[in-house]
Amino acid sequence: MSELFFAFVNSLTALGICIVIGYICRRTQAINDTHTTGMTNLLVRVATPCTMFMALMRPFSRDLLFESLATIVITGVIYILGGYLGLAIAKLMKASPGDRQSWQFGVAFGNVGFMGIPVVLAVFGYDGLIYVAMALTSFNLLTFTVGARMFDNAPKGFSLKALLTRNPAIIAVIFGSFFFLTGRRLPEAIEGGISLIGGITAPLSMILLGVILARQSLKDAFTDMRLLAPVAAKLLIVPLVSLPILSWIIPNPLMFRVIITLMAMPPAALTVIFAEQFEADAFSAAKFIVIGTILCAVTVPLISLLL
Repeated sequence: MSELFFAFVNSLTALGICIVIGYICRRTQAINDTHTTGMTNLLVRVATPCTMFMALMRPFSRDLLFESLATIVITGVIYILGGYLGLAIAKLMKASPGDRQSWQFGVAFGNVGFMGIPVVLAVFGYDGLIYVAMALTSFNLLTFTVGARMFDNAPKGFSLKALLTRNPAIIAVIFGSFFFLTGRRLPEAIEGGISLIGGITAPLSMILLGVILARQSLKDAFTDMRLLAPVAAKLLIVPLVSLPILSWIIPNPLMFRVIITLMAMPPAALTVIFAEQFEADAFSAAKFIVIGTILCAVTVPLISLLL
């Protein structure tokens, strides 16, 4: 078996320990809902933006600039096509409107932030994070525009101000891009502090995933056979169809591997948030996320064998 396969297995095992810790802490009430809200805000508004900013602190390269822009476009196209795939599966299975909305969004948008960042960081290191930053930029731009419109009761308007205020990671990428393009650097002490804060992204993301899993019924998730089709579409069909196409158009092996890894991530946590906010079936969306998150521990290493 390939070294990459064992790298994924080892990394997912280490990250899985963090998930178990989060699960136990939530079950024993060591972490409650108030703690979870604060930890989520810390992750989304502080730690992840710091990680994205530091991902762009590297010498300017025209090739890397082109690859970064290409990553935004490529991942954006896959997100949109994934939405059509989710919609087709929902119609084929005659899913309810609530399921249809969650499946369409969940197949389209994977957990690029909570899981993508720690997995790529653990397997590929900081060199791979610049592609995650670009994929996350595309993710944030599309989820609050195209993605939100997948829900029947979502507002159809667009607000740039709301998009930026809800997504500090985009602001971090904008500032990081300035330093990347100009070749400027912050003082070493400041960069060191930002890097330290960004360092909590991986373990905190996984602990929060464990907390999310502990709030759901695993029995209900694994006994709902209807979820197998959208889960298989997200974890297997999207990355496996993308793999031969991207291997032909992406010459950089690292960029190619990172994008395929991100496309193999389970449904985004935002799926259940939007389902709740826009009055879709939040319970079904939660089960979709739970089973996808657990099964990706098996599917991601298997897909790595093809990279």
